[in-house]
Amino acid sequence: MKRILRVLTVILIGMLVLGGTMIDAKKEIKIGYISKMLTHPWFIQESMGLEKKCKEMGVKYVAIDANLKDEQCLAAVDNLVAQNIDALAICATNQGMGPVIAKKCKEAGIALCTIDDNMKDDTGNPIPHVGMPTKEVGVLGGKALGKMAMARGFFKAGNVVKVLQIAVPTVSVFQPRYEGYKEGLQAVCPKLKDSDFVVQGSKDGMFDDDLQVASSIINANPKVTHWIITGGNDDCALAPLKILQENKFNMNNVLACGLGGYELSLAEFKKKNSSYICIVLQPDVEGEKAAQMLYNNVTAKKAMPLMTLVSGSIATVDNYLQFFPGGKLKVEAKK
Repeated sequence: MKRILRVLTVILIGMLVLGGTMIDAKKEIKIGYISKMLTHPWFIQESMGLEKKCKEMGVKYVAIDANLKDEQCLAAVDNLVAQNIDALAICATNQGMGPVIAKKCKEAGIALCTIDDNMKDDTGNPIPHVGMPTKEVGVLGGKALGKMAMARGFFKAGNVVKVLQIAVPTVSVFQPRYEGYKEGLQAVCPKLKDSDFVVQGSKDGMFDDDLQVASSIINANPKVTHWIITGGNDDCALAPLKILQENKFNMNNVLACGLGGYELSLAEFKKKNSSYICIVLQPDVEGEKAAQMLYNNVTAKKAMPLMTLVSGSIATVDNYLQFFPGGKLKVEAKK
């Protein structure tokens, strides 16, 4: 009799274990995404990548826009915690909120990764991150600009050449980009001194604020005959171009490189502007990689790598259609 009871107990335990496994297998997995500005083409494309990968994996996807407001960003985290999501990819409005966000996710049992802008958790350790090799893409753009400047005779006697850089002090990933630009430019253009780099900060790095910063820099340097503009994003490169055009500056003496590759760059290429280049990145691929990484962690307990990088390529007026098939953005193609 005891033997029978033992056998029945083993069978019952097995059924409970299998039953639990079946329940877990049937549980709907939810992955959330919080963007600091989901109306921006970069983040729209990034969200497309996340959504695409989630659909392929049979995962529910929820995206929330923080509208560049810290309070809304934290409220979005609370919202997704209340929705019982399993994992979260976030580009926060403020990198300093990393510890608070990480703690909320840890307490709720939510897998967390940052995307685009990296952060640290509540113990001071880096949160797993998906983004670009920040300095390396800057070097790529700097060398390309340098070769163009040398070919156009920017450094002939009598020319006053300056490099315009709109920094974004509140976003740490911008600084390595500009360091890369500087390294690449000086490697090709040895006449460029550190003092030739004119740097001024922008509040958020977006076009409207960048216009004011660019105007301030240009007006403060009336003796400059040749400008080289390095953009930490597309906005930071194209806002100065607009100001220079409005000031009737000789645009043959201007070179600019954006970083990202969205509608601002596409519009410039369509104008046949041979003085503008862009480091085209792949935000949709970043989104796909983030979704896959989070899914693997949730379903298979696979540790997330601390750094997952997606690089870029130089687009010019001659080759831009390779990156914008049919002369359209990927976000336009989806509509």
